[in-house]
Order: sequence, then structure tokens, then C-alpha cells
Amino acid sequence: MTSDRPLAGTQGESCVTTPSQSGMRIVVLGAAAGGGFPQWNCNCPGCRRSRRNDGAVRSRTQASLAISTDNKRWTLLNASPDLPYQLRTSAMLYPASTGGIRNSPISAAVVSSGDVDCIAGLLSLRESQPFVIYADDFVRDIIEGNQIFRVLDRRLVTLSPLPAGPAIDLHDAEGVPLGLSVEAFPVTGKIPLYQETSDDIQQLTSEKAVIGLSISGPRNKRIVYIPGCASITDDLLRRIENADVLFFDGTLWEDDEMIRAGTGRKSGKRMGHISISGEDGSIAALAGARLGKKVFIHINNTNPILCDDSPQAAAVREAGWGIAYDGMELSL
Repeated sequence: MTSDRPLAGTQGESCVTTPSQSGMRIVVLGAAAGGGFPQWNCNCPGCRRSRRNDGAVRSRTQASLAISTDNKRWTLLNASPDLPYQLRTSAMLYPASTGGIRNSPISAAVVSSGDVDCIAGLLSLRESQPFVIYADDFVRDIIEGNQIFRVLDRRLVTLSPLPAGPAIDLHDAEGVPLGLSVEAFPVTGKIPLYQETSDDIQQLTSEKAVIGLSISGPRNKRIVYIPGCASITDDLLRRIENADVLFFDGTLWEDDEMIRAGTGRKSGKRMGHISISGEDGSIAALAGARLGKKVFIHINNTNPILCDDSPQAAAVREAGWGIAYDGMELSL
């Protein structure tokens, strides 16, 4: 069973429980795609409604999750550029009142891609705080090869491998298990925008550039996090089978959505994202998958499902999917 409730809880003794008591707690720190919602330079209808504080069109920051098994130590799934704001507005991620002048409940970060959306927030965790970054070889090469990431003091911040294959247990900077294990697996996706040298999608697509994350916790509960996906393969269907919660790429409703909206020149396929709707969209492709809760995340500002009163949002709900929002919380 899952519960879905608004973000709540404070960091400190009053909310600390053991993993066996709390199970796995998942909080959506951000639900939007790159640029957030409303996007800073976009005047599309959805962004205009959001800026007017329309109750049916909630603002959202860029996609990231936080997971804990004890309400004391938290693991981030991706670190978006909006992470500083997300930390200020998420009480369970505040420093503990009993932890000294400087402390943080952030114990680890697991990264699924080298996109700016996924790694830029790491730069905001540079104030001499120990934690562990788990990343595959593709992302590790990006982090190690870019001088700006040297602001993360390697005497305190460990860059640990995240190999594809069997699940590995996650630990904090002191080597203490976090009560979570992660299995990384390849997902058809595109290399980061800043690495592109061609418009040929065949040259830009790589199974090394994007990974899915299967996170297991107490009581054998499991979530799968895939915020970016170009196509749904038989292997991906096998990987997600019987997950208690799937967070999946909800970037675009239709492939040519941004072109028709006048906000861009690229299709969803060109950007490495499968669309939600249509015969070859994710709703249809995943209709037969055995899953618990299904939630779209990483939602672009042009996507009409961001408007709760839209027919597209109604169609998503009718198909049995949820639409992620900042502060959405699930317990397993």
C-alpha cells in the first residue's frame, strides 16, 4: 500500500524512527522538467496561469526525489538546479537541532544522467558537508572532468561507482548503511545537450548516457525512477515489473508539442523523450505492466497535464496515472 499526502515533518528527534518502523518515505522535491514551471522566459498559457496563482496550475521546481528509511538520513535521486530552494522549503531536510552548528540529513545523492537538470544542484552542496555521490561511469567522467565540481571537497564528498548489474547497498559518508539498495540499468536516452555535436538523433542516443534507478527498501518495497526515456523496450518492461511505485518521464504530452507551442524547434524524440499520449506513447506502452502506483514526473512547462483542469490531465488520471507535484509524498 502507498499513502499520498502533502509534504510534512520536521528534522530532529521528534520525527526520527527506525527503518523497520517507517518503511520507505519518498518525497517529490521537484516535478518539472528543465527550466521549472513556470519557466523563467516562457509566456505559454500554462506559465501565465501559474504566475497568476491559479489554483489549478501549481508551480513546480525541477525534478528530484528524496528518500529515507528512518526520517533522519535522506538520499537524493538527482540534484536539480533548484535544490537550494527545495532544501529551504522541505522541513525534513533542515539541519537537526541536536546535530551541532553545521549538519545535514542529506547522506547521499544518486544520479541518473549527466544533464544539467540532474547534477547542477550538487554544486550547492559544497559547504564542507560529508555525503556520498553515486554515479555510473558516464556521469563520473563528467564530474571528474569538469573543474567546477572541484568545489566539492573530496576529503568529505565521496564519488562512488554505480555499476549496472546487481543492486548495491547505499551508505552514508561514514559507511553506515542507509537501508536502501539501488540497481542501475541502461535506459534508451540522449547525451546531455552540452555534449551534442550533431542533430542526428542516432548519434546522440546512447544506452550509457541515461540510467534507470530501481530502489529497494524495507519490507521488500521498491520504487523505480526514470525521469528521462526515449523508448520503452522489453528490457525496461522487465526492469519495472512489480514495482510498488514507478516515477516515469512525463516531459511531453505530444511529440511536436514544443514546436506547435512556438517554444522550441525540437520534437520530443529529438530531445530523447517519449511522449505520454498516442499509440506509441507511454500510457499505451505501459498499460499492461504490473505496477502499483504510476506517476509522471519531469513535466515540461508546455505539457497541458500541468493544468489540473485540462482534458489531458483528466485522461492521465483516467488511465490510472498520477501527476507529480512538489511536496507529493508516498510511504511504502
